[in-house]
Amino acid sequence: MRKLLLLAAVLGLALAQQAKPEEVIKEQCAKAKVVAELWHGFTGGAPKAALENLVVEFNKGQQGRCVRPVPQGGYRDLSTKIKAAFAAGKVPAMAQAYENNIALYLEAKALLPIESLGVKLQGVNLAFLNAVRFGGVVYGLPFNKSIQVLYYNKDLLKKHGARVPVTLEEFVATAKKLSQAEGGPVYWFQPDASTFAYFFFNLGGSYLQKGRLVLNSKEAVEALTLLQNGVKEGWAKAITSGYINQNLGSGPYAFSVDTSAGYTYYRQGAKFDLGVALLPGRTKGQPGYGLVQGTNLVVFRQASKEEQAVAKDFLEFVISPRAQAVFATATGYVPVTEGALKDPVYQAYVAENPDYATIVRQSRYAKFEPALAEWEQIRFDILGQAIKEAILNKADPKAALDKAQKLAEDLLSGKTR
Repeated sequence: MRKLLLLAAVLGLALAQQAKPEEVIKEQCAKAKVVAELWHGFTGGAPKAALENLVVEFNKGQQGRCVRPVPQGGYRDLSTKIKAAFAAGKVPAMAQAYENNIALYLEAKALLPIESLGVKLQGVNLAFLNAVRFGGVVYGLPFNKSIQVLYYNKDLLKKHGARVPVTLEEFVATAKKLSQAEGGPVYWFQPDASTFAYFFFNLGGSYLQKGRLVLNSKEAVEALTLLQNGVKEGWAKAITSGYINQNLGSGPYAFSVDTSAGYTYYRQGAKFDLGVALLPGRTKGQPGYGLVQGTNLVVFRQASKEEQAVAKDFLEFVISPRAQAVFATATGYVPVTEGALKDPVYQAYVAENPDYATIVRQSRYAKFEPALAEWEQIRFDILGQAIKEAILNKADPKAALDKAQKLAEDLLSGKTR
């Protein structure tokens, strides 16, 4: 709540005294001749509120024009509805999109290059930009980007005289030691592709090998085996109901590798001194790589010239230092521009919340999932299921990943849909 109030104050909004942001936007757009819709996948909480407040502030500076954010459910719901909009011939001006969504939309030749609109991209995080560069052309503006970090229980580590691990080897050894002392698993994880990606990348894995998608590499088998063994050996606990932060207090907790977008929720849920650290890596001199998640803003070709002009101005507003500083600190996302790091809002927030600076440092050690049009289905329905089979049903990791590889190959070749 404090961050939302900060957001409101910085943007000149007094939420406690004025109408809700969505009501303000409705009124703003009712008076506008040009309305550019922005379809998004924020279902609530700080991200949705922060986006709506940004839109309110942007619209205040417009004459007869406005942006109207339209929630479409979760991200998978959003992509499904975008595909349906293609079929109906009625798409919004803008939408959130993952890199794999962009690849899919490009197959339909549905997107405008961001720079063709006149948007200047100087100062935008180069790693984020390169992830949305297809054939040398940028088709998405990095927007809400998160990075995995190591959350940890300072009190529990202090109790046992343990230090924050900086290598994977130290991480496993510390988790084993603390679990034995506490009588229960202290490393908590969700059995999904995000958790798997951290171990996979930091064991040297790569999903694309010579242009081919490989899900069953030796690094993948090693990563999944490590997680499975963690559960078997009693130092790792699979969280299968709700988010990790929602389970805090249900047992001994020391570590989790989770998205920075959960930072505000971890702080709310922790009844202990919460710490945030760089991820353990393969060696002491190299921090671990974290999976980058979150979406980009895209602009569709079907938007009218007037809507495209609104989109161009909105995108430039979104990456302005103040907007980025406010949006990022309100949500736990990583600022996507260097200018935001110098903004007084960011500086003041980091002074009060030094852990947030760790999140920004971790973003320099980042990895991305493949930008394949089929990745969403592969990630959730094929790879994700293989991970759950191994962790929850104790299936052999190699057999589960071999099955996933075959299913992915069938999907990519068009044998299945």
